[in-house]
Amino acid sequence: MTKKTLAYKGAVSINQSDTNGHMNVMHYINKYELAAMNMFTDVGYTRLYAKENNLGIIILEQQIKYYKELFEDDTIYIESHISSLARKVVQITHELYNGDTKELSGTAVITYAFLNKEIRKTVLIPDSIKNKLEDLLMPQKVEK
Repeated sequence: MTKKTLAYKGAVSINQSDTNGHMNVMHYINKYELAAMNMFTDVGYTRLYAKENNLGIIILEQQIKYYKELFEDDTIYIESHISSLARKVVQITHELYNGDTKELSGTAVITYAFLNKEIRKTVLIPDSIKNKLEDLLMPQKVEK
C-alpha cells in the first residue's frame, strides 16, 4: 500500500517569526524533523527501541524548497511519505501545507540513515522497521 501520512500538525508561534514577519527557515527544518520523528515512531523506532538497540538516526542530505510564506498563528500540517528505501537509507518527502488555505508552503526531501551509536557507523535498517517503511513507500514520478 502506498500513501501519504499526516506526520505533523501545529501552528506558527510568534517566536518562530523573523524580521520579515514570516516563519524563519530554521523552524521549517524543525517542523520537518518533528514530522520525521512521528513517522519513525509509527513504524516502531521509538526512544525505547533506539536505546535498547543502541541505534540513532542521522540525516545525510536535505533538499528544501519554499513556495508560500507562513505567518504567526497560521495553522500548518505536514503530509509525508517514503520516496525511496534501501538497506541502509530511507528518503522521506515532507510536504508542508497552510492549514487554512491548503496551499503548499514548502517541501523537504530528506535522506536518513540508521547509526550504531557504539561504533558510530551506519547499519542496515532493522527488518521490523524496514517492512513497515515499505508500506509507506511512494516513489516519486520522474519528470521528462
